[in-house]
Amino acid sequence: MSFLDYFITPEGLEELGPETVEKRSSEDGTVIVDVRTDNEYSKGHISNSKHIPMGSVKDHLKQLPSDQKYILICATGHRSRAAGAIFLKNGYKNVAHLKGGMGSWKKSGRKIER
Repeated sequence: MSFLDYFITPEGLEELGPETVEKRSSEDGTVIVDVRTDNEYSKGHISNSKHIPMGSVKDHLKQLPSDQKYILICATGHRSRAAGAIFLKNGYKNVAHLKGGMGSWKKSGRKIER
């Protein structure tokens, strides 16, 4: 993974706003993956999200079916963008991330779970 993966949106990674993430999160076959640290996740996360810290994303890919839809979440959108690059480089096709991360989620007034 390159340092630039945190700042350049890879081809094939869809950027979503909070409203779209909320809508898609209830669709069958959609998995929300939060790549923040344990501490960040424990302070509040999107309901039903799967917690896989950024440092272990690559190790967990074998446990994540490639035919599902993934929405990646972090604090600001940088780590989720980099995680998206990892997913895409490993053959996953339906990958998106929350643009602006949990900051944009909270700013939109949407619920968080603790």
